[in-house]
Amino acid sequence: MKEKKFDITEDNIFADLGLEDAEEMLIRSDLLSEVVSIIRSSLLTQKEIAKILGISAPKVSSLMTGKISDFSNDTLMHYLALLGCNIEIRVMPSRPRLSRSTKKGAVTVRRRSVRRNKARTTR
Repeated sequence: MKEKKFDITEDNIFADLGLEDAEEMLIRSDLLSEVVSIIRSSLLTQKEIAKILGISAPKVSSLMTGKISDFSNDTLMHYLALLGCNIEIRVMPSRPRLSRSTKKGAVTVRRRSVRRNKARTTR
């Protein structure tokens, strides 16, 4: 039996797959993952989440099943804000001057360090 070989070239699966917009896809994936995590920990129904986000229940289902192409980064950040998250975008130039040798910058989604308690409190 022939052994399968796998090469992991980057920390970005989308880059490993050779996708042109790999960085954008990774950011979107991280944002989507965070939205899904918050929704799951809320213990609310899809109907309740749909009302909070101002979308249909089938659209919530698309979120929960990871249909990444259905949502833009802006939309996912909007959902995170509606779910009570603070979103911070910082631009930090790595070099003071732009030149022909300037390297491409990076975008990072930093997740909160403490996950919310899954227990639902009574009101």
